This record gives sequence, structure tokens and C-alpha cells, in this order.
Amino acid sequence: MYCGKEVSYHKLFCKIQTVLSLHKLSEYLGISIFLSGPHSKYYLERNDQYNFGHYNPEFPKKLREFLLPAKTNPKLLILTQPIYDEWIRDTARNFFIVYQKLDSNSGFFRKEADRYLLLVDESRLDPYYLDRFILFLYPAYTDNEDPEEASKFKTYPYDEQMDSQIVKELVGFWIRRKADGTDLEFILGLVELLRLYDSEFYEFRTNSK
Repeated sequence: MYCGKEVSYHKLFCKIQTVLSLHKLSEYLGISIFLSGPHSKYYLERNDQYNFGHYNPEFPKKLREFLLPAKTNPKLLILTQPIYDEWIRDTARNFFIVYQKLDSNSGFFRKEADRYLLLVDESRLDPYYLDRFILFLYPAYTDNEDPEEASKFKTYPYDEQMDSQIVKELVGFWIRRKADGTDLEFILGLVELLRLYDSEFYEFRTNSK
């Protein structure tokens, strides 16, 4: 499996699947990863215009147990820290940065999830729909030219330097998780991961004024 052309979290997932397939992961965890959607048990189908994968709410819970044993094992934490730093850190940070901005305006977040669900339900989801979020991390991003109607967000310096293709893919991921109701379980797992392996970044992002 060649992962070099993948962007965003897809590159990380692609590399993971070279070691542990979705089918094997599902067997190991003892649950189905998805409740519905276009994905097979062997690969992710990301280009379906009329459906998307609805995660099993138990999946992120089980994943936390599977991936974070270092919480109670200091020696394992020392051994796995370099793996996090080299292969996971940038992706984990990007996930959190995008979620943090979406979550700073819960009304916008919910509205976009509902819109996405409606478009999927009516088979009207444009293949380039997520392009509208390419500039999402820019401080000047707006969903309405009228200042009174435009959504407001909390912003952080330099977030806009994230690759725009990664931004739109991650916005899409979180909107779909809000739509299928698993966003809170996924962000809880991500927060645990960051607090364990990347505490300085997490503290900066959550304590800055």
C-alpha cells in the first residue's frame, strides 16, 4: 500500500493499515468500527458522494483502551514517546487545532453537521463541498459577508499556516463526527493522548488567553 500521496489524517491511517487492517482491528477490539456507511471491513471509502461512515460510538472508547496503556506504565511511555513524536504528533495537533476552532462556535458546528447530513440524505453532496473550508483557520474566515450575521470564532496566531488540504479534510472529519454523534468520544480520546504525550502543546492551547 502506497501512502505517499495521501494527505491529512489519511496518510497516518494508510500507514497504520499496512500493519493492522480495519478488519483485524475490529476483530481485536471485538466490535464493529462502523454502524453504517460505504466503508468495507477492509478499507475506507472516502469518495462516496451519497454516504459516509457512521462510527460505532464504542469504537473511540475501545480505541482509547487499546492505544493508551502508557497512562499507567511510565516505562512504556518512555518507549513510545519517540513513536508519537515522529509519526503521530503533527496529525494529533492538527486534529485538535481544527476541533478547537469549530468548538469555539457550537452553533456553527451543529449547523454545518446538520447541513452535511441533509445533503447526504438528499444525495446532493458535491464532491468538492469541503473546499469551502480551505481557509477555515484564517482569522478572517467568515461564512457570511454581513458582519452582523457572520459566525465568530476563537483564533490562535499561526494556525492558518496549516496546509489548506489538511484543514478541509479535518473540518470534514469533525463535521461528520458531530453528525454521527461520536465527536465527544473522539475528542476525549485525543485530549488524553495530548495530555499524555504532548502536554506542553495541550496546556498552551487550553490556557492561553
